[in-house]
Amino acid sequence: MNRLLRRALMTGVGTVAIVGIAAAPANAHFCFKTNLNAHAAQGMAGSANWVPFGDLAAQFLPDLCPAGIQHLATAAGATTSTLINSHGTMAGGTLKKGANAGTPSISHLDFDALDAAIPGAFALC
Repeated sequence: MNRLLRRALMTGVGTVAIVGIAAAPANAHFCFKTNLNAHAAQGMAGSANWVPFGDLAAQFLPDLCPAGIQHLATAAGATTSTLINSHGTMAGGTLKKGANAGTPSISHLDFDALDAAIPGAFALC
């Protein structure tokens, strides 16, 4: 594949990914728990509501390599194995209540940092 075509394809994939990731919060808040014990993590892993960050990244960016996915996870404030709540809101939608609202055990993906990290993630692949 020539360089121009590859660059155009990667730009297209990146654009679609940015739009998809930016629009995703309208459907779900992508919360995750930060203080889990082993029993809680095991129960969450068996639930359809909780999806590992790495699986979500691979779904939105199917051409991204594992190193790129790790780069995105770090930028978003998670790990590739962090279980993300993809179906609803936890703690009554604390994001709309202000920065200090809610519980310190629940965090949210940093979508601004995630969007900014996409070009660097593809550069790693």
